[in-house]
Amino acid sequence: MRNAVLALVLAGIALAVGLGLAAGLDIAAVVILGTLIAAGVLAVAVARRSESGAIAPASCSECGGLLSPNSPYCKHCGALTKPR
Repeated sequence: MRNAVLALVLAGIALAVGLGLAAGLDIAAVVILGTLIAAGVLAVAVARRSESGAIAPASCSECGGLLSPNSPYCKHCGALTKPR
């Protein structure tokens, strides 16, 4: 999936640069291109992190219910979770 996201981001940047050069780069085109590059970097970072398993739900040590890794307590049984 990461390779597909990277290919899509690079294709989008190439298209934006090509259209910008064809129409003449003005300040608005440069701002749009910068925003596109920033969004692309973010998309690649999210894809890389999701494949690494860093984003995953935690489970409660008391009841075994699924919860957010950053949750201070279990939404199922109310037990306090241990800080990680």
